[in-house]
Amino acid sequence: MTQSTIDHRTGLRLRRLTGSIGAEVAGIDIRTADGSTAEAIARLVDDHGVLFLRDQSTDAADLTRFASLLGPLLPAHPLKPGLTGHPHVLANQTGGVTADDIRCRDRYNRHATNWHVDCTFITDVPVYSLLQAVTVQPFGGDTLFADLAGAYSGLAAPLRELADRLSCVHDAKLLYADWLLPGRDEESRERLLALPVVTHPLVAVSPRSGLRSLALNPNCVTGIEGFSQLESDTLLDLFLAHTLVPERTVRWQWAEGDIAVWDNVRLLHNYVLDHGSGERLIQRAMAGSAPLAGPDGAMSRELPLS
Repeated sequence: MTQSTIDHRTGLRLRRLTGSIGAEVAGIDIRTADGSTAEAIARLVDDHGVLFLRDQSTDAADLTRFASLLGPLLPAHPLKPGLTGHPHVLANQTGGVTADDIRCRDRYNRHATNWHVDCTFITDVPVYSLLQAVTVQPFGGDTLFADLAGAYSGLAAPLRELADRLSCVHDAKLLYADWLLPGRDEESRERLLALPVVTHPLVAVSPRSGLRSLALNPNCVTGIEGFSQLESDTLLDLFLAHTLVPERTVRWQWAEGDIAVWDNVRLLHNYVLDHGSGERLIQRAMAGSAPLAGPDGAMSRELPLS
């Protein structure tokens, strides 16, 4: 097992989980965390992409307060309601996995789950995402993370230079296409149709660290601006395959009370549908939001209505 060390800047004990991303942090209680704790978390997220905290309170109010230390709280979801009494917390109830749920859709996606970044289909993208395990099974249901910053830095120089100049269209209707089918909830359909389509630079520069990440989100990117669909699909497929090599990933096996907090723009995440028919409840909160800025000065923007 990897040895834990004391981070000299924050005084926190941490254990790196891989050679690329991920660290388990000890010595934090979200019920008593303060501004200095939040600054330490932000520094370590800059370093490791995603942090994991064990044995925390599962009260949604405590998760909300902790998230608020990292930045202004966001609604639970741009299109879905929050947990009753906790409008900033989304309850992800993903239990009862069946054989139909795990059928392959393509090599990156599965029915009901896929690699994604949270909520890039809005102009101001969440800065930090937090997940907490409330109810989990004794096996399975792990969450995976993949490093979009490592993927960018590992590209050949001509590909980095190309990516620096590109922007992608992000459209929630790709993710929620089933909401538009006949007979579905009309209110949800209207909310989806009212949401503007946006573009983001393909490469996002972190305002905190200056780190560059591929701003990829397979569940809502419909293409690269100015490219044909064939050109877009081929190039995006290359960038995504470059991201999902094992050396750029970390996998977390949940225990109840565990919290993951990560740089939402820098990391893709996904979860594994291998926990069977039992209940699984994961709560999410998001903090901070901003348009993405590209290396050439390009910014996130809404597209005019067609």
